[in-house]
Amino acid sequence: MKEGDIHPSEDIVGWPDAHFAAHRKRYGDFEPAAIRALLALRTTAQRVENALGSWFLGAGLTPQKLGVLIVLQAEGEPLSLSDLRRYLGTTQANVTGLVAGLERDGYIDRKASAKDRRVSYISLSRSGKRIVGSLLPQYFAKSKSALRGLTPSEKKQFVELLLKISRGFAAHGGE
Repeated sequence: MKEGDIHPSEDIVGWPDAHFAAHRKRYGDFEPAAIRALLALRTTAQRVENALGSWFLGAGLTPQKLGVLIVLQAEGEPLSLSDLRRYLGTTQANVTGLVAGLERDGYIDRKASAKDRRVSYISLSRSGKRIVGSLLPQYFAKSKSALRGLTPSEKKQFVELLLKISRGFAAHGGE
């Protein structure tokens, strides 16, 4: 690094090196690189959520609600709540809350299954189709711009690395 360059982790990881030294002495399993990686991931995830939230605030949508609408639009047919949960990688309780809010907002329609009344299927309402259709061009353009610093190969590698991290957390009690 040249003089004046910012250490790569300084922009996203607020812990000073002194904290790492103290933990290294005190805890045998403390691995500074692992903690820095997790701090960088969490900080970046928060920045992504903040940006996404600001992009769609005017439409009254959270990133999570928009995610539901995008999945429903891409699928093009009614989805069960359990399928939606799997696509979004979240809990059933979270999906239930998101769906209730979107239904209340008039963006989705919900129908009980004719075969099993315990199963609900959701689909985009006319209003939902309009809002997601109007927001997707902006979403795609801003996402492309935000990730312009990565080559296509780096984006692919990034996804592969995130999958490894996800599997590591899933193996240790994460969903």
